[in-house]
Amino acid sequence: MYIHIPFCIKKCNYCDFFSLPLQDSSYLDKYTQALINEIKVRGQQMPSVQLESIYLGGGTPSLLNRRQLKSILQTVTNEFVLLPGAEVSLEANPATLDNVKLAQMEEVGINRLSLGVQSFFDDELALLGRVHNAKAVMKTIELLHAQGWKNFNLDLIYGLPGQFLDKWMQSLKRAVDCSPSHLSVYLLQLEEETPMGKDVADGWLKMLDEDDEWYMFDQAMEYLEGKEFEHYEISNFCKPGYECHHNLRYWQAEEYLGLGAGAVSFIEGSRYVNEPHLKQYVDALSTGEQWPIDELEHMSGRELMIDGLILGLRLCAGIDLEKFKQRFGVDITSEYKEIIAYYRSNGLLNIVNGHLKFTKAGYFLSNQVLYQFIT
Repeated sequence: MYIHIPFCIKKCNYCDFFSLPLQDSSYLDKYTQALINEIKVRGQQMPSVQLESIYLGGGTPSLLNRRQLKSILQTVTNEFVLLPGAEVSLEANPATLDNVKLAQMEEVGINRLSLGVQSFFDDELALLGRVHNAKAVMKTIELLHAQGWKNFNLDLIYGLPGQFLDKWMQSLKRAVDCSPSHLSVYLLQLEEETPMGKDVADGWLKMLDEDDEWYMFDQAMEYLEGKEFEHYEISNFCKPGYECHHNLRYWQAEEYLGLGAGAVSFIEGSRYVNEPHLKQYVDALSTGEQWPIDELEHMSGRELMIDGLILGLRLCAGIDLEKFKQRFGVDITSEYKEIIAYYRSNGLLNIVNGHLKFTKAGYFLSNQVLYQFIT
């Protein structure tokens, strides 16, 4: 289950996700009630669903107070079956956390945190438009360890305009020194409508060369491997046993339920998108009787197969060819014989022990390769 909290303190300069600055804190109560109503509606429609994970993403879900968080999670456990040992994650901005809030999160059932750190340098954080500084990050990490939090992720971004390899590696090393159980390492990718995207288009900022970006990622892979992090998805690394189980469901093309404004669900071969406009979403759920669907896409067998292929190849273990054939009725090596042969000859794809997978060189160019399977 994914629960979307679209509010943030300030929208970051690179962000193109559905989020908006919280101008009136009282609106969090209205949104929380709308979420509760949606959870109840979906619970009545899907009474036998068992949840392996809950993920509160955003936006900045750590803006929710104890009462709001508790009421949301309590409603989920009232309406659905939450399996023993279920992963309950929450995304947080370091600027929003303190001793009291961390204790309250643990009390209401959060057992995994994902911190949007992005960098350990104040000038890079300012460029990205983040509201926290490096000092706030280190203070939050100290609090996490003091309270005994073991399962937490740090998000980092590389490939910033003007960033040098040495500075990127310093950020990465500081992140590892914080002893997280999980690290997400993302290349900065800008949409034109974002403030940073506009600055690049206007010539105020210059993106790094692709070769420099690749070398940063290559050095990150090598360093993290030496620090005993398992590289299990193109952008994700973890200590043994600390994979993000929620995100694994996405990459394995399993079903998931999305709740909240703009949230996406994938159920029984169909993709649903909730009403993304906040007022319309809240108004639609004011009676507690309407599920605010904005889009509905019934996927064909071939579309489901391609989805499974694209998502599965993001996993470093790759795609089990025999299991894929049993699930989708397609032999990938025959269906895409020429594409696979071409990228194997170029050192980007490989078949190892019955699994189709990217090579290390293929990870960085994965989007270009995956596009060929779609067209």
